[in-house]
Amino acid sequence: MPYLIQGKSVSLATEPFLEGDKHFVSLREIAEALGGSLAFDNSTKVASVTIAPWTAPVEEGNTSLMASSNGKEVPVTLSAPPYVENDEMFVPFDFFRDAFGYQVAFNDDTVSITNPNLPMG
Repeated sequence: MPYLIQGKSVSLATEPFLEGDKHFVSLREIAEALGGSLAFDNSTKVASVTIAPWTAPVEEGNTSLMASSNGKEVPVTLSAPPYVENDEMFVPFDFFRDAFGYQVAFNDDTVSITNPNLPMG
């Protein structure tokens, strides 16, 4: 199942999947595909995602988080709780819209994530 990141087809190891009524994606793989980074604390099940200039701590099972940038904090409520399986965190695909302002879509088995402030392709 392909991903479109900024209009380009990208192959990732983990395909999006349906859990309940929500499509989930690998937090690390998508963050890195967007040029960001992730630090994961397996003991607390908290991932700290940074996609410049924003950082968002994501906790397993918690739909509330605070995205922050340059001293500004924005409360975010996720559409489904993140969860960890085999030391990897999965989030609803719209996490990147809610926490970082990306445009996201899920159409024809393809997840599209676009930064509206960057040129396509």
